[in-house]
Amino acid sequence: MIAVTCRNGEHFTVDPLQIERVETDPDTVVHLVDGTKYVVDQTFDDLLRTISDHRATVLVAQKQLAGGTAEIADHAARAALFVERRARSRDTESSPVPATAGDDED
Repeated sequence: MIAVTCRNGEHFTVDPLQIERVETDPDTVVHLVDGTKYVVDQTFDDLLRTISDHRATVLVAQKQLAGGTAEIADHAARAALFVERRARSRDTESSPVPATAGDDED
């Protein structure tokens, strides 16, 4: 996805694969394959550079996935994910989570 800005200041993303054509008469208008049109604030050259950079990034990622899966797996193994179980319910701040039928309280 690439980030674009409409003339009205709205920021959003567009899938470059869905762009059918780009016009510059006089504003930059992006036409998508589904018929949607967006008048964007970027110049034609800036938009093409952004699309080109996105495609290059995708190609590099594909090459790394094809040839460097061990590197990616090593990186994923080093990443830590911590899950914390809450001692209290989210419904009320002061009431603890109710005990289930199998819990023993001594």
